Amino acid sequence: MRRSLVAALLAAVLSLAPGAARAQTVVGPNTDFPDANVLMPFDAAGPRVTYLALSYVGDNDISAQWFFYDENGKLLAQVSRAILSAGGTDIVDVTNVRNRVYENNQLVETGNPQSFAGKRGFVVVSGSDQPWLAGSWTIANTQTNAAFGGSAAGFGVIGGLAPGPTLVGTTFNPATLQDSELILIGLNASSGNSVTSLTNGNPPPGGVLMKVTVELHGNTGDGLLAQRTLDANGTAIFSSIAGLFPGSVLNGSATIVAYADEGPAYSPYDPDGDNATLPLIGFYGQTLGAFGAGQNLRTLIEG
Repeated sequence: MRRSLVAALLAAVLSLAPGAARAQTVVGPNTDFPDANVLMPFDAAGPRVTYLALSYVGDNDISAQWFFYDENGKLLAQVSRAILSAGGTDIVDVTNVRNRVYENNQLVETGNPQSFAGKRGFVVVSGSDQPWLAGSWTIANTQTNAAFGGSAAGFGVIGGLAPGPTLVGTTFNPATLQDSELILIGLNASSGNSVTSLTNGNPPPGGVLMKVTVELHGNTGDGLLAQRTLDANGTAIFSSIAGLFPGSVLNGSATIVAYADEGPAYSPYDPDGDNATLPLIGFYGQTLGAFGAGQNLRTLIEG
């Protein structure tokens, strides 16, 4: 049974990439299939809490490497967490991050726990060069008693970084929402077909790393309900829809559009030196009363 699960998933991957399992088959991150590396956002700044889930469908036990970055791009911690083969799972509370080992036929948490309470950011999990990792994230608000979540973004075999993408998503009427959070993350390519922050894990240098434009498009007139360009000194932006457009009257469902350009402080970290656009990925969550839903922003194929 366990072998058949792995075989079925690998067959699906190989059918998407004839002749080479390592060929990228989608534009931007992969949210539909397991991949070699996965990325999940987290928000533990009160009143929010975050839980991260990882599943592994490979045929050998591994020690997955978890790299936690804050929203500024600094690497907060790296932990190693054992996970069993053929469907093993791991759940991590970002206020209690520890190493995990497999010994005496059981999984054991080791080392001093690290808490990222009060912080926002993202985690990249690596463990294999095969498409065997799948993840999901859940962000809850302890004041509204509602939560939203989504799939991890995958990179390395099926997914990749799209150069200067336009991202799209959907939102209910912002005036009716009890909670919303738009998460936009700028990324650099890393070793092993993985990804890292715009500063490659270093503290932010000061100055603007990226200029992110967010638009809301509706159903009337020219379709543009609101637009704002933000100068980001870090590698990620976390904001409610209302917080992005203060003073704007937003009273209808809308399409979210987001894209980013390089800021002047990014040039030392720019792998291609083009001084233009940069890779961006996004997530969005919203709640109506006790009901919440999350989504991965999709990469718009242009041209």
